[in-house]
Amino acid sequence: MKIGNIEAQPGSKTYGAFKSGETHGRFDVHIPLHLIVGAQPGPLLVVQAGTSGLEIEPSLILPKIAKALDPQTMAGTLVIVPLMNTSGFEFEQVRSVWDDKHLNAVGRGSATGTVSEQLIHAYYGAVIAHADALLDIRTGSQWSYHRYAGVYKAGNVEGSRALALALGLPQVVLGQPEDRSMAYEAAQDGKAVVAAYIGGGPGLRDFREEDLGRIENAVLNAMRHLKMIGGAVVHESASVQVIEAHTFIMPNGERGLTFMNTSKRGAQVGAGEEIGYVRHPFTGEVVERITAPRAGVMVFAGASWPVVPEDHLLAILGDLQTTVTA
Repeated sequence: MKIGNIEAQPGSKTYGAFKSGETHGRFDVHIPLHLIVGAQPGPLLVVQAGTSGLEIEPSLILPKIAKALDPQTMAGTLVIVPLMNTSGFEFEQVRSVWDDKHLNAVGRGSATGTVSEQLIHAYYGAVIAHADALLDIRTGSQWSYHRYAGVYKAGNVEGSRALALALGLPQVVLGQPEDRSMAYEAAQDGKAVVAAYIGGGPGLRDFREEDLGRIENAVLNAMRHLKMIGGAVVHESASVQVIEAHTFIMPNGERGLTFMNTSKRGAQVGAGEEIGYVRHPFTGEVVERITAPRAGVMVFAGASWPVVPEDHLLAILGDLQTTVTA
């Protein structure tokens, strides 16, 4: 298996930097990745994270997973990208420094586009295009906290749903909104694709070890599901809620400090039920009551930090399709 100049033989693993383009000043742009090739043939699973420079939790655990895995006991190939947006990480920002683009918002990129578009184009063609399955790990950066697996309504939906159920998270959300991410492009190409939302917000401080364990468990569960390693899938709860997503609640423009009722996540709420409020930052007055526009189950997702950017998610409501016993 060879990705650019990174090569590993069956039963071995390596780490390197895949050159994916150049800056305007002709400096190389790289994507660091781990390549682990099993001794036995099998599927190619890509696990990627850090398309936002602030989504750092996966980078704390994914290299440890790569180090611990024994390729001699594996089937298939695993590509792990712990932190894709290296420039954003270096300068502590969501988007790429090179052109102010989000790496998960340029589709499969362009060979003649900006630096980020060329980066994604090279990476998609060399890695994702050859994959059988993609696990795209996302977090809420500093604004929100998440713990669910999202599945697009595109391509191999049943294969993606089965992979999502196997990750061990408490909720699977069907109907992940169409976007311009690499994951959505891969889903359209017929691959088994899950956007796994784990961590963010206060999680890096308060739930760090739990969330790192969830990420590790999700990766190993994906490998177990694909028969790349042995062992049974491990779930964190006795059952998994499968939710059909319908309503994504966003800020409506009322300025202030936003406080969501996170204790209602995973629970059924009624139409008109209060799920949060906005408080004036100087007078303390409650200027808005955030209510559920419809009855539904609240997903483990949404705002955790009081100062929420206007384009960030407050909450997700959906219908409980089924509950699967783990």
